[in-house]
Amino acid sequence: MSLKQKLFSNIVLRSMFATFGSRSAYSKTPGSFVPYFQYKVGPYQSDQYLYFPKEPFAVLYKNEIFNKLHEYSGYDIIRYLEFHYSAFPDRMDFLRFLNYEIFERLKKRPKDAGLLSAQAWVSEKMQEVKKAEQEQLRQDVAEVVQGIVNTPPTATPQEIEHYVSDLVEKFNGHMERVTTEMEHGIKHLTGAFVRGSIELNNRNHEEKLMQLFILLQDVKSPSQAAKTEQLFKQFTDSDLAVILHLHFGAFKDNKINTLQHKIGDQTQRIKASNPKVRKLNEALQEFFY
Repeated sequence: MSLKQKLFSNIVLRSMFATFGSRSAYSKTPGSFVPYFQYKVGPYQSDQYLYFPKEPFAVLYKNEIFNKLHEYSGYDIIRYLEFHYSAFPDRMDFLRFLNYEIFERLKKRPKDAGLLSAQAWVSEKMQEVKKAEQEQLRQDVAEVVQGIVNTPPTATPQEIEHYVSDLVEKFNGHMERVTTEMEHGIKHLTGAFVRGSIELNNRNHEEKLMQLFILLQDVKSPSQAAKTEQLFKQFTDSDLAVILHLHFGAFKDNKINTLQHKIGDQTQRIKASNPKVRKLNEALQEFFY
Protein backbone atom coordinates (compact mmCIF):
# COMPACT_ATOMS: atom_id res chain seq x y z
CA MET A 1 0.00 0.00 0.00
CA SER A 2 1.37 3.41 -1.01
CA LEU A 3 1.80 6.29 1.45
CA LYS A 4 -1.17 8.11 -0.13
CA GLN A 5 -3.39 5.03 0.26
CA LYS A 6 -2.36 4.70 3.91
CA LEU A 7 -3.08 8.36 4.64
CA PHE A 8 -6.38 8.40 2.74
CA SER A 9 -7.54 5.23 4.49
CA ASN A 10 -7.80 7.33 7.64
CA ILE A 11 -11.12 9.21 7.39
CA VAL A 12 -9.97 12.02 9.72
CA LEU A 13 -6.85 12.73 7.65
CA ARG A 14 -8.86 12.43 4.44
CA SER A 15 -11.29 15.07 5.68
CA MET A 16 -8.42 17.36 6.69
CA PHE A 17 -6.86 17.07 3.23
CA ALA A 18 -10.21 18.02 1.66
CA THR A 19 -10.63 21.00 4.01
CA PHE A 20 -7.21 22.46 3.18
CA GLY A 21 -7.44 21.76 -0.56
CA SER A 22 -4.90 18.97 -0.62
CA ARG A 23 -7.26 16.29 -1.82
CA SER A 24 -7.65 15.48 -5.51
CA ALA A 25 -9.30 12.66 -7.46
CA TYR A 26 -6.84 13.13 -10.32
CA SER A 27 -4.19 10.48 -10.74
CA LYS A 28 -0.52 11.41 -10.64
CA THR A 29 0.18 8.45 -12.95
CA PRO A 30 1.54 9.79 -16.28
CA GLY A 31 -0.81 9.27 -19.22
CA SER A 32 -3.86 8.33 -17.11
CA PHE A 33 -6.39 10.51 -18.94
CA VAL A 34 -8.46 10.56 -22.13
CA PRO A 35 -6.39 12.39 -24.80
CA TYR A 36 -9.09 14.67 -26.21
CA PHE A 37 -6.36 17.01 -27.49
CA GLN A 38 -3.43 15.56 -29.41
CA TYR A 39 -0.05 15.82 -27.72
CA LYS A 40 3.58 14.84 -28.17
CA VAL A 41 6.44 14.23 -25.78
CA GLY A 42 9.42 16.26 -26.88
CA PRO A 43 10.72 19.81 -27.45
CA TYR A 44 8.11 22.55 -27.92
CA GLN A 45 7.08 23.28 -31.50
CA SER A 46 5.07 26.19 -32.92
CA ASP A 47 2.17 24.11 -34.15
CA GLN A 48 -1.21 23.07 -32.74
CA TYR A 49 -0.09 19.99 -30.79
CA LEU A 50 0.43 20.06 -27.04
CA TYR A 51 4.06 19.41 -26.03
CA PHE A 52 5.45 17.98 -22.80
CA PRO A 53 9.05 17.18 -21.82
CA LYS A 54 7.80 13.83 -20.49
CA GLU A 55 4.52 11.91 -20.31
CA PRO A 56 2.12 14.27 -18.44
CA PHE A 57 -0.38 13.48 -15.70
CA ALA A 58 -4.06 14.49 -15.91
CA VAL A 59 -4.09 17.95 -14.29
CA LEU A 60 -1.00 19.15 -16.17
CA TYR A 61 -2.46 17.88 -19.43
CA LYS A 62 -5.81 19.64 -18.96
CA ASN A 63 -4.16 22.91 -17.94
CA GLU A 64 -1.90 22.85 -20.99
CA ILE A 65 -4.96 22.62 -23.27
CA PHE A 66 -5.98 26.09 -22.11
CA ASN A 67 -2.46 27.46 -21.82
CA LYS A 68 -2.07 26.59 -25.48
CA LEU A 69 -5.47 28.07 -26.34
CA HIS A 70 -4.37 31.41 -24.88
CA GLU A 71 -1.47 31.54 -27.33
CA TYR A 72 -4.08 32.26 -30.02
CA SER A 73 -6.65 34.96 -30.64
CA GLY A 74 -9.62 35.46 -32.93
CA TYR A 75 -10.18 32.84 -35.60
CA ASP A 76 -6.90 31.09 -34.76
CA ILE A 77 -8.59 29.84 -31.57
CA ILE A 78 -11.22 28.15 -33.75
CA ARG A 79 -8.57 26.59 -36.00
CA TYR A 80 -6.79 25.23 -32.92
CA LEU A 81 -9.96 23.67 -31.54
CA GLU A 82 -11.04 22.21 -34.87
CA PHE A 83 -7.60 20.65 -35.38
CA HIS A 84 -8.12 18.52 -32.28
CA TYR A 85 -11.89 18.09 -32.71
CA SER A 86 -11.49 16.56 -36.17
CA ALA A 87 -9.00 13.98 -34.87
CA PHE A 88 -11.10 12.69 -31.94
CA PRO A 89 -13.42 9.78 -32.85
CA ASP A 90 -16.38 10.73 -30.63
CA ARG A 91 -17.30 14.27 -31.61
CA MET A 92 -20.06 14.81 -29.02
CA ASP A 93 -17.87 13.46 -26.21
CA PHE A 94 -15.14 15.92 -27.21
CA LEU A 95 -17.62 18.81 -27.16
CA ARG A 96 -19.06 17.82 -23.79
CA PHE A 97 -15.55 17.56 -22.29
CA LEU A 98 -14.59 20.98 -23.57
CA ASN A 99 -17.93 22.50 -22.57
CA TYR A 100 -17.58 21.46 -18.92
CA GLU A 101 -13.90 22.46 -18.74
CA ILE A 102 -14.67 25.91 -20.15
CA PHE A 103 -17.60 26.27 -17.75
CA GLU A 104 -15.37 25.65 -14.72
CA ARG A 105 -12.76 28.16 -15.88
CA LEU A 106 -15.30 30.84 -16.74
CA LYS A 107 -16.53 30.78 -13.14
CA LYS A 108 -13.08 32.06 -12.14
CA ARG A 109 -12.52 34.32 -15.18
CA PRO A 110 -15.96 35.24 -16.59
CA LYS A 111 -14.60 37.84 -19.04
CA ASP A 112 -11.76 35.76 -20.49
CA ALA A 113 -11.91 36.44 -24.25
CA GLY A 114 -10.26 33.16 -25.23
CA LEU A 115 -12.63 31.07 -23.12
CA LEU A 116 -15.66 32.97 -24.40
CA SER A 117 -14.58 32.36 -28.01
CA ALA A 118 -14.09 28.66 -27.26
CA GLN A 119 -17.51 28.50 -25.58
CA ALA A 120 -19.17 30.06 -28.63
CA TRP A 121 -17.43 27.51 -30.89
CA VAL A 122 -18.60 24.59 -28.71
CA SER A 123 -22.18 25.86 -28.83
CA GLU A 124 -22.00 26.19 -32.61
CA LYS A 125 -20.60 22.67 -33.05
CA MET A 126 -23.19 21.14 -30.71
CA GLN A 127 -25.93 22.66 -32.84
CA GLU A 128 -24.31 21.25 -35.98
CA VAL A 129 -24.10 17.77 -34.46
CA LYS A 130 -27.75 17.90 -33.33
CA LYS A 131 -28.90 19.05 -36.77
CA ALA A 132 -26.92 16.24 -38.39
CA GLU A 133 -28.51 13.70 -36.01
CA GLN A 134 -31.99 15.07 -36.76
CA GLU A 135 -31.34 14.86 -40.49
CA GLN A 136 -30.08 11.31 -40.14
CA LEU A 137 -33.20 10.40 -38.16
CA ARG A 138 -35.38 11.99 -40.84
CA GLN A 139 -33.64 9.97 -43.54
CA ASP A 140 -33.84 6.74 -41.52
CA VAL A 141 -37.55 7.21 -40.81
CA ALA A 142 -38.26 8.15 -44.43
CA GLU A 143 -36.48 5.00 -45.57
CA VAL A 144 -38.48 2.78 -43.22
CA VAL A 145 -41.79 4.49 -44.08
CA GLN A 146 -41.05 4.11 -47.77
CA GLY A 147 -40.43 0.45 -47.13
CA ILE A 148 -43.83 0.15 -45.46
CA VAL A 149 -45.52 2.00 -48.33
CA ASN A 150 -43.87 -0.26 -50.87
CA THR A 151 -44.76 -3.41 -48.97
CA PRO A 152 -46.72 -5.61 -51.38
CA PRO A 153 -50.31 -6.49 -50.42
CA THR A 154 -49.17 -10.11 -50.10
CA ALA A 155 -46.66 -9.27 -47.33
CA THR A 156 -46.93 -11.48 -44.28
CA PRO A 157 -47.81 -10.06 -40.86
CA GLN A 158 -44.24 -10.88 -39.79
CA GLU A 159 -42.79 -8.72 -42.58
CA ILE A 160 -45.06 -5.78 -41.72
CA GLU A 161 -44.21 -6.16 -38.03
CA HIS A 162 -40.50 -6.04 -38.93
CA TYR A 163 -40.89 -2.64 -40.65
CA VAL A 164 -42.94 -1.20 -37.78
CA SER A 165 -40.45 -2.49 -35.18
CA ASP A 166 -37.60 -0.93 -37.14
CA LEU A 167 -39.40 2.43 -37.13
CA VAL A 168 -40.11 2.29 -33.39
CA GLU A 169 -36.50 1.35 -32.65
CA LYS A 170 -35.18 4.37 -34.54
CA PHE A 171 -37.54 6.72 -32.66
CA ASN A 172 -36.64 5.16 -29.31
CA GLY A 173 -32.93 5.56 -30.01
CA HIS A 174 -33.43 9.22 -30.85
CA MET A 175 -35.52 9.91 -27.73
CA GLU A 176 -32.93 8.18 -25.54
CA ARG A 177 -30.23 10.53 -26.88
CA VAL A 178 -32.44 13.56 -26.30
CA THR A 179 -33.17 12.50 -22.71
CA THR A 180 -29.48 11.85 -22.02
CA GLU A 181 -28.53 15.29 -23.34
CA MET A 182 -31.21 16.88 -21.16
CA GLU A 183 -29.83 15.14 -18.08
CA HIS A 184 -26.30 16.28 -18.89
CA GLY A 185 -27.62 19.80 -19.36
CA ILE A 186 -29.36 19.74 -15.98
CA LYS A 187 -26.20 18.50 -14.23
CA HIS A 188 -24.21 21.23 -15.99
CA LEU A 189 -26.61 23.99 -14.94
CA THR A 190 -27.04 22.81 -11.37
CA GLY A 191 -23.29 23.06 -10.87
CA ALA A 192 -23.86 26.80 -10.63
CA PHE A 193 -27.08 26.79 -8.59
CA VAL A 194 -28.19 25.56 -5.20
CA ARG A 195 -30.05 22.25 -5.23
CA GLY A 196 -32.84 21.53 -2.78
CA SER A 197 -32.40 18.96 -0.03
CA ILE A 198 -35.98 18.10 0.90
CA GLU A 199 -36.22 14.78 2.74
CA LEU A 200 -39.36 12.83 3.59
CA ASN A 201 -39.63 11.43 7.11
CA ASN A 202 -41.23 8.28 5.75
CA ARG A 203 -40.15 6.85 2.40
CA ASN A 204 -43.51 5.10 2.15
CA HIS A 205 -44.93 8.52 1.27
CA GLU A 206 -42.90 8.90 -1.94
CA GLU A 207 -45.68 7.60 -4.19
CA LYS A 208 -48.29 9.74 -2.40
CA LEU A 209 -46.08 12.80 -2.91
CA MET A 210 -45.95 12.08 -6.65
CA GLN A 211 -49.72 11.67 -6.74
CA LEU A 212 -50.19 14.99 -4.91
CA PHE A 213 -48.12 16.80 -7.56
CA ILE A 214 -50.04 15.02 -10.33
CA LEU A 215 -53.36 16.18 -8.85
CA LEU A 216 -51.92 19.69 -8.50
CA GLN A 217 -51.04 19.65 -12.22
CA ASP A 218 -54.73 19.25 -13.10
CA VAL A 219 -56.32 21.78 -10.73
CA LYS A 220 -58.78 24.01 -12.58
CA SER A 221 -61.52 26.48 -11.74
CA PRO A 222 -65.03 25.20 -10.94
CA SER A 223 -67.32 24.44 -13.86
CA GLN A 224 -69.76 27.14 -12.71
CA ALA A 225 -67.07 29.84 -12.90
CA ALA A 226 -67.42 32.54 -15.54
CA LYS A 227 -64.20 31.39 -17.17
CA THR A 228 -62.87 27.87 -16.84
CA GLU A 229 -59.09 27.77 -16.61
CA GLN A 230 -56.26 25.50 -15.51
CA LEU A 231 -54.22 26.57 -12.49
CA PHE A 232 -50.99 26.06 -14.46
CA LYS A 233 -50.52 27.35 -17.95
CA GLN A 234 -47.86 24.70 -18.36
CA PHE A 235 -46.78 21.97 -15.96
CA THR A 236 -45.72 18.77 -17.71
CA ASP A 237 -44.54 15.41 -16.41
CA SER A 238 -41.05 16.43 -17.56
CA ASP A 239 -41.25 19.53 -15.35
CA LEU A 240 -42.36 17.41 -12.40
CA ALA A 241 -39.57 14.90 -12.99
CA VAL A 242 -36.98 17.71 -12.91
CA ILE A 243 -38.45 19.15 -9.67
CA LEU A 244 -38.32 15.76 -7.96
CA HIS A 245 -34.81 15.05 -9.25
CA LEU A 246 -33.35 18.40 -8.20
CA HIS A 247 -35.02 19.05 -4.89
CA PHE A 248 -36.03 15.77 -3.23
CA GLY A 249 -33.35 13.53 -1.80
CA ALA A 250 -35.44 10.40 -2.41
CA PHE A 251 -35.37 10.97 -6.18
CA LYS A 252 -31.94 12.51 -6.82
CA ASP A 253 -30.42 9.19 -7.93
CA ASN A 254 -33.22 8.56 -10.45
CA LYS A 255 -32.70 9.51 -14.07
CA ILE A 256 -35.18 11.99 -15.55
CA ASN A 257 -36.71 9.43 -17.93
CA THR A 258 -37.03 6.94 -15.05
CA LEU A 259 -38.95 9.51 -13.03
CA GLN A 260 -41.19 10.25 -16.02
CA HIS A 261 -42.08 6.55 -16.20
CA LYS A 262 -42.80 6.50 -12.45
CA ILE A 263 -45.02 9.58 -12.78
CA GLY A 264 -46.91 7.87 -15.61
CA ASP A 265 -47.42 4.78 -13.43
CA GLN A 266 -48.72 6.87 -10.53
CA THR A 267 -51.09 8.74 -12.86
CA GLN A 268 -52.63 5.41 -13.81
CA ARG A 269 -53.03 4.47 -10.15
CA ILE A 270 -55.02 7.57 -9.23
CA LYS A 271 -58.73 6.73 -9.25
CA ALA A 272 -61.05 9.74 -9.55
CA SER A 273 -63.78 7.74 -7.82
CA ASN A 274 -61.65 7.23 -4.70
CA PRO A 275 -63.23 9.33 -1.87
CA LYS A 276 -59.83 10.59 -0.69
CA VAL A 277 -58.86 11.68 -4.21
CA ARG A 278 -62.24 13.35 -4.76
CA LYS A 279 -62.00 15.26 -1.47
CA LEU A 280 -58.43 16.38 -2.19
CA ASN A 281 -59.39 17.57 -5.67
CA GLU A 282 -62.28 19.57 -4.20
CA ALA A 283 -60.06 21.01 -1.45
CA LEU A 284 -57.38 22.12 -3.93
CA GLN A 285 -59.98 23.68 -6.20
CA GLU A 286 -61.60 25.50 -3.27
CA PHE A 287 -58.22 26.72 -2.00
CA PHE A 288 -57.19 28.26 -5.34
CA TYR A 289 -60.61 29.36 -6.57
